[in-house]
Amino acid sequence: MTTMPKTDHDGVTKRQGAGLSARAPMADAAVVVSTYNRPKALNLVLEGLFHQSVQPRQIVVGDDGSTGETREVIDSWQARGLPVEHCWHEDRGYRKSVIMNEAVRKVTQPLCIFTDGDCVPLEGFVRDHVRYAEPGYILAGPRMLSSEALTHSLESGDESCLGRSIFWWLGQRVRGNINRLLPVVHLPDGAWRKSSPRKWEWVRGCNFSVETEHVWRVGGFEENLFGWGPDDSDIAVRMINSGVKVKSLRFAAPVLHLWHREESRVTLEQNLFYLRAALAEKRMRASAGFSDEEIAARGINACVR
Repeated sequence: MTTMPKTDHDGVTKRQGAGLSARAPMADAAVVVSTYNRPKALNLVLEGLFHQSVQPRQIVVGDDGSTGETREVIDSWQARGLPVEHCWHEDRGYRKSVIMNEAVRKVTQPLCIFTDGDCVPLEGFVRDHVRYAEPGYILAGPRMLSSEALTHSLESGDESCLGRSIFWWLGQRVRGNINRLLPVVHLPDGAWRKSSPRKWEWVRGCNFSVETEHVWRVGGFEENLFGWGPDDSDIAVRMINSGVKVKSLRFAAPVLHLWHREESRVTLEQNLFYLRAALAEKRMRASAGFSDEEIAARGINACVR
């Protein structure tokens, strides 16, 4: 079993131009961000990570074949000291699960925090995932949905959602720019967070974390999923089948999910085959993902089925 992430409050290296995060403590965690051809949104996500009160030691962007503009965004944040790596493959259609596994292969930290390139991490995102992490638990975080109008204001730079008070968020809720307010209201840890240990429906790809070891044990994301959905539910079910429990991060670790047009659902039914099989057969391993040899090379005991 891997050790849980620790936060270094003493030997923090000051980053040039790091602004609010200049003296932020570092945590033994990696944030893995999925993206595809949405550089303005990704820029906001990386800005949100840049200003976290607790910084991850590693950020890996899993890029499903974006053009060079995405590379430029990542380069600009690397130049400002953000520890972000770019993991890219050729655009051959929607292959998010494949690139996410490639991104996980680059992770060197004991805790993986997953989010999407259109979900801005707000104050406490990394801190709360690290603070509430426990061995054998997958943490399911909340999201707020942004309106089209607010999204355009954020992407254009006319507005910022970082460092805002509860009153600002209340105003956005009153104006209909967010669908809910509760994710930015913080409540401390407690037994109530573990009340539904098999609630896989709580786990969304835009905001969850788990020990990196457990991602490897189940073979990573299911690479036979092409097109939208349900890669997050599939890996959550398989980890639960392997003995991992769900812990709720409601009232903690919020993200703002930027507006976008709905993805095509034409492949959803065929993708649901794998989720239904995982549920019915108590499946733990991905049918296509990390190989036995890869897993063993990391000193991890793979799930057998």
